[in-house]
Amino acid sequence: MARSSKAQYKDCVSIVIEATDIRYLALQKGRVSRWGSAPLAAGLVSEGLITNPMEVGRALEGLFARENLDRRRVVAAICGLRSIPRLLTMPRLQASMMEAAISREAKREMPVSLENLYLSWQSLPSTGDQQRIYLLGVPRDLVDALYRTFQAAGIPLQALDLKPLALVRAVSREEAVIVNLEQDMLDLILVVDYLPAIMRTFTVNPALSPLAKVDRLVSELNQTIHFYNDSHPTAPIEANTPVCLTGRLLSQREAIERFRGAMDRPVERPLAPLPCPEELPVPEYMVNLGLVMKAV
Repeated sequence: MARSSKAQYKDCVSIVIEATDIRYLALQKGRVSRWGSAPLAAGLVSEGLITNPMEVGRALEGLFARENLDRRRVVAAICGLRSIPRLLTMPRLQASMMEAAISREAKREMPVSLENLYLSWQSLPSTGDQQRIYLLGVPRDLVDALYRTFQAAGIPLQALDLKPLALVRAVSREEAVIVNLEQDMLDLILVVDYLPAIMRTFTVNPALSPLAKVDRLVSELNQTIHFYNDSHPTAPIEANTPVCLTGRLLSQREAIERFRGAMDRPVERPLAPLPCPEELPVPEYMVNLGLVMKAV
């Protein structure tokens, strides 16, 4: 069952391109109406980068034609690998001055040249004479390859979002640990005050067994939580804060049991944030669900 939601979301189709397949999920009248996937040949997506936009574009176009998907409102996800988030605290400024001020701060904060990144930012609730800005730098090569793919498919792309941010939106918890495991990639997100305090994306050797990938996930997650708690001794991630399992490989019972047995905190499969059929494999389509909640 899905959690109830008062928000009204427009009809749209969300697309997530993984190394193994293209996944779609359609939202109609505030409810998940359809979902599915189309397989991709090995090597077309490597470390989050679409290496052959024309070929993946043909597969995407075929998926839309075969499933008769609406092309008017499409939102897609971009891999979190090499993305750089920053939380800025700045004096309150007039709207006309914000872009220039954030650009100056980005040059100081980002560890790589801004020529290699696309920047986006969002104002956060603030008090007093200071304002908080969530700044995100995303590698241009990942974004450009995704747009070339949709152009090759002849499908306009209305919105784009980072996979970890889509997961945060879909899980919608004030404090949570979110993990996402796919064939060649894993994501770790620590959520504090509804914001991603830490986002980490790692590549995984596709040749490893599913359980070996789970073991790698456990190791990286323990290190990440330990690092965060050492850095925030007065406000650590609580021991009863659940780990939310998402991704195709964490939909399998053996993987879930392996992960649960290695953790000393609650482990959950999150509920769908929107009304949907009972048979929807929610962990596998959690990024898609977060994407349709973003579509405007």
